Amino acid sequence: MPTPTYPNLRHIRLFVACAETASLTSAATALGITQPAASQALRRLEKHLDTSLVERDTMTLTAEGRIALQRSRRLLDLIRQACPPAARAAIVTVETRLAWPHLRAIATFAEHGSFSAAARMLGQSEPAVQRAAREAEAVMGVCLFENSGRNVRLTVAGLSAARWFSLALAEFVSLRDELLEARNHYAGRISIGTLPLTRTFLVPEVIAHLANRFPLARFEIVEGSYEVLVDDLECGRIDILVGALRRNLVSNTLHQEPFFDFELSVVGRADHPLAQSRKITPDDLAGYPWVVARRGTPSRETFNAMAATFPKDKPARRSVETGSLNAIRGVLLKSDHLALLSSHQIRYELAANFLAVMDYPLPDSRRPVGVTLRRHWLPTMLQAEFLALLRQHSAELDRPAPLSRLRERPPSPSNMR
Repeated sequence: MPTPTYPNLRHIRLFVACAETASLTSAATALGITQPAASQALRRLEKHLDTSLVERDTMTLTAEGRIALQRSRRLLDLIRQACPPAARAAIVTVETRLAWPHLRAIATFAEHGSFSAAARMLGQSEPAVQRAAREAEAVMGVCLFENSGRNVRLTVAGLSAARWFSLALAEFVSLRDELLEARNHYAGRISIGTLPLTRTFLVPEVIAHLANRFPLARFEIVEGSYEVLVDDLECGRIDILVGALRRNLVSNTLHQEPFFDFELSVVGRADHPLAQSRKITPDDLAGYPWVVARRGTPSRETFNAMAATFPKDKPARRSVETGSLNAIRGVLLKSDHLALLSSHQIRYELAANFLAVMDYPLPDSRRPVGVTLRRHWLPTMLQAEFLALLRQHSAELDRPAPLSRLRERPPSPSNMR
């Protein structure tokens, strides 16, 4: 995704003050600047955003000004939240002195783990990024960094500040995108975190549908472990997380919305030795190697419960561990490996008779699929439409074919092995 250019934060603060007082003079007085300087700052902000925000004769907001005001208020509030309680007494001074380079330096350090990596991502020199980060630390009057051996890492206060700064940066991107939408120019972006279950059928279908309607829109599909994606979501680096939901979501800033349930089945290649068996036992399953999901995932929990029923002298052979469906598919097609998958994930392979579902029911393997969102997230129109289509496609999702029908398919040709 291209890096946006940022207007002066002081100009945004002036605009908010002007909107709230309905007076440029009052706003200038509140910020301690002259009226001509305030007028010039407002013009520069409008030029940067390529829009008119205020009707000068009446000092009322334009339609796009109202959009900008809502987003600007949210943005400034997020920056305030970054200040720890000890610094709240000097919040006016902090607000006046904090600038975008400070926010970007802290947020990018947190995301990439070092000043050198942050400098590469920002296209700046490492000393420049370090200087901006240390300036932010001095402005806020709180220790944001600490030494850990030869490395530098964020303190607890630094991690908190980085999260709020990341959200503020994301809020400005939404401000810019929403102003474009107000002109019927849907060229914004949606960043979607995807977990294994929904990467191959739900998210791609919704993106394809929306991309046809809005050809200038940009979609970023982010893959990773659940823990990494949740952190990305909390920090605003992704907008939506789609996939299997967790029974206990340990976060005060996120909430889950279930869409549908999926059920896991034992899956192997269509001509697997167990494909035609009608009474598969735990002993049979223990005789084959397995491709298992990563630790801590719902699929891995189901596998562990199933493996606990295997004979004690034939423990489960966890041959391959991966969250990649492509890797799972490749291993299954070329070997006797088995895996636990939902028929939603492999519906094309089932239809093409490449893979088959084995006759082995898995009690208590149903899990909810849905989205995880930030509690106070305000989506743009494009993001809201994406979420609405997710709900619609989930509601219309065809039920997987009954296991009896899946087992009726003849074995695939031997050359598929």
